[in-house]
Amino acid sequence: MKRWKKPLLVVLALAPAVVLLGSMALMVRSEMAFDEATCPYEERELRRVTDGVEVREDARVCEEGVEEHRWVLLRRGQEPRPIALRRLEQSLYEDYRWTAELDDGLVRIEIHNPGQDMRVFNEPPPDAGWE
Repeated sequence: MKRWKKPLLVVLALAPAVVLLGSMALMVRSEMAFDEATCPYEERELRRVTDGVEVREDARVCEEGVEEHRWVLLRRGQEPRPIALRRLEQSLYEDYRWTAELDDGLVRIEIHNPGQDMRVFNEPPPDAGWE
């Protein structure tokens, strides 16, 4: 084998591993930036769905240009439970809207971000093992 072919083959063989490790490093860095201990949520809005049931929207920006929102179900007598989470480019939250309503006794959240498909999040039924 010619001398220049072997280093080229080694580089080509290692390229997928380097790309994979680089991608993993970027994901770990992003997830570390959104750690709740170092970057807590701030309450944005609280909406009443029905008597004893509310949905609270929280938001945070932990990485420049990226905004994360979560919607937390608040049922009287129960612990708060996040049921929706979206991490998007900040500009997609400029004119967004969301609704929360009851559907067969369970909360259904619809989130509309401009330029994105509508996302629907449903409260899991009591027999889903969520307790």
